[in-house]
Amino acid sequence: MNIVVCLHAPPPDPNGPGLGRDDVHALAQGVALATADRRSDTLTALLAGTAAESGPLQRALAAGASRAVRLTGEDFSSADFHMVGQALATGIKRLGADLVLTGARSDDEGLGAVPASTARHLGFICVSGVEEVAHAADGAAAVEVVVRGGGKKRRLRVELPAVLSVVAGPRALPALPERTANPSDVEVLSLSDPEATVVRRRTEFLGRPETASRGTEEVSSAEAFVAALARR
Repeated sequence: MNIVVCLHAPPPDPNGPGLGRDDVHALAQGVALATADRRSDTLTALLAGTAAESGPLQRALAAGASRAVRLTGEDFSSADFHMVGQALATGIKRLGADLVLTGARSDDEGLGAVPASTARHLGFICVSGVEEVAHAADGAAAVEVVVRGGGKKRRLRVELPAVLSVVAGPRALPALPERTANPSDVEVLSLSDPEATVVRRRTEFLGRPETASRGTEEVSSAEAFVAALARR
C-alpha cells in the first residue's frame, strides 16, 4: 500500500511541535500503518510550500517516512483551499497513492476544507473525523477506521483509494521524535506550468472543463471577459 500524508506549514510557534494542528495525528497514524506487519507499505510525506516551510517534512522523515516531497510552482501562502487541494492532488497523482491521510484542520483558517478539495480532485472517497486507522483484517485493499461525529462513534470499513481526514482520538499514539532530518533529504516536485494554472482558474470560474489554449484576446468589460472564456 502506498500511503501519502499531506502536511502543511503551521504559523511559527517556538513552543509548538513544528507540525500543523491535526497533522501530528495524521503523521502518527501513517507511521503506525507503514510500520505494521505488512510486506510493501510505503509512507510519503507531502507538503506544498517553500524551502523555509519544509520543517514538517524533516520531522516526517525523522519519524519514519520513506520519502518527503515538497511541491513548488505556486504562491501557496495566498492560495485558497481549492488551489491547495488541486496542487496536492496533482502531486499525489504523480507519486501514486492508495491511501491519503491529512490533518482535519489542514489550513491556517481551521476550515478543514483541504482534505475534501484534495479528494474531489483525486476522485477518491473522503471520510472525515477519523480517530483510528488500521489495515483491513482480511488483507483486502481497504482500511478499518473509527470515526466520531454527531455525538456517536462508529467503526467503518473504507475501500481504497481514499482520503482520510484525521483528528485526535482517545488512544495514545507513539510520540514522534523531536529531531528533524537533513533538509537535503527533502525532494522537490515542481508543478510550475503557466498554461495549466490559467486553465485551472478558468475551470474553477466557469465550473466546467476547458481545453488549454495559448491564444490571446483583448476585452473591455467583465461581460466580454466571461464571454471570451466561454468561447475557449
